Amino acid sequence: MRAKILAIVALLVVAGGAVVVAVGGFSFGSTATATTSFLTAAASVATVTDAVSASGSTAATAIWSLSFGSAPVPSTSASSSSSSSSSSNGSSVTWPVTAVKVAVGDRVAKGTMLATADTAQAQLALTSAQSNLLSAQQKLANDQNPLTATNLAAAQLSVTQAKQALAQAQTAYSNTVAQNDLKLSQQLATLTAAQDRLSADTTAGAPQATITADEAAVTSAQGAYDSLKLQVAQSDQQAANAVTSAKNSLKSAELNYTSKTAASPAATIAADQAAIAVAQLSVQNAQTALDDSTLIAPDDAIVTAVAIRAGANAPSGSAITLESQSLQVTTAVTETDITKITLGQKATVTIAALSAELQGTVATISPTPTTSGGSSSSVVSYPVTVVLDAPPATVRVGMTASVTITIATKENVLSIPARALSGSNGNYTVRVVAADGSISTVSVKVGLVTSSLAEITAGLTAGQTVVTGTSSTQSTTTRTGGQGFPGGGLVPGR
Repeated sequence: MRAKILAIVALLVVAGGAVVVAVGGFSFGSTATATTSFLTAAASVATVTDAVSASGSTAATAIWSLSFGSAPVPSTSASSSSSSSSSSNGSSVTWPVTAVKVAVGDRVAKGTMLATADTAQAQLALTSAQSNLLSAQQKLANDQNPLTATNLAAAQLSVTQAKQALAQAQTAYSNTVAQNDLKLSQQLATLTAAQDRLSADTTAGAPQATITADEAAVTSAQGAYDSLKLQVAQSDQQAANAVTSAKNSLKSAELNYTSKTAASPAATIAADQAAIAVAQLSVQNAQTALDDSTLIAPDDAIVTAVAIRAGANAPSGSAITLESQSLQVTTAVTETDITKITLGQKATVTIAALSAELQGTVATISPTPTTSGGSSSSVVSYPVTVVLDAPPATVRVGMTASVTITIATKENVLSIPARALSGSNGNYTVRVVAADGSISTVSVKVGLVTSSLAEITAGLTAGQTVVTGTSSTQSTTTRTGGQGFPGGGLVPGR
């Protein structure tokens, strides 16, 4: 009995169908036959989207460490630890807490009052700072305009009085010298007369008693003259000292007048202006501290820490810590993809724990790379932050998130599976399956090409079938005896 060949045809339909090639023949016994199928897909109008995928975890977009006497300054999640530890009211003012209106876990809206404190010390500090500012401003005014009418008159009077005092001292000196000269001349005349009498009596041979009396008179006159000379010298010196003192007083009065009427040095004005700037800053800080005696939520937030209680003084650091209700995901994008990321790109964020798919926007791209892995297989990546659009309350900080960033989109364009393309950029071809099953190679032009789809701008029309790959199957034939008949199918490569 001749062998009968059973041809088994495997039909694989992928994305629109498959072109099947079956090979049959005559044989005796059991044999295996290979069957090759072409995988195909139809060109169709669709949206072609290219994206970069990464993962990360959710975090608050901002964290505030609020303290009495200081304006709230937000920090990012990455810098929250350093910001929280450095938060301080920056002054020596003590803040007795009068009320605390929130607890950990509370959700608060922007503008909500969180806590209050007594302001007595802050008000005193402001008053003192304002007084110091007024003093600094007055000093500058005096240095810029040193003389008032009263001060000018006083300075002029001082000079006039000093001149008068000098004139009086000079007159007194002249009178004293003249009087002393007269006294000396009179005493000298008395001495000269005694000396002349002694000389005459000696020449005339007067008695010894007369000579002795004359000598005593000369001695007495000489002593009186010497004593008077000493007194006159002292008197003249005193009068001269008075003149010198009067001259010094006049010079001082003139210098004082000059200094008061002259403009202040530039260095003095600059120092005054610097002192005013410091005083103004002190007033500003004191006013800010007073204004911030009530803690107010700067944005919609969640209370994460409360370090104060009513009736006790607030700590110098953070009193209440808030995290924003808005959330973000920071993920690492490899160096091969980072050039495709730009600010404002849309992203899809999937929270697996909640089975939630959220939308977001690329907000920041770090210029500083990070490296992971060993030295021989290190991976360079860049942190990219995506801010979520209105996340629901069920999303918590720290949840694992998958991020897909859309880097390019073409809507309503002719597309085919990317694996159908052959060649290189600018010289692409595809294999097209005709209605009769024949296959031909066609040149095409492409637009956006992703890992899954390719935009076709020329060379194909919607509905045409293209080859995307091949698939092989096997069939077996069994010898049953008798006359066989051949199987059939498309010839490979037809």
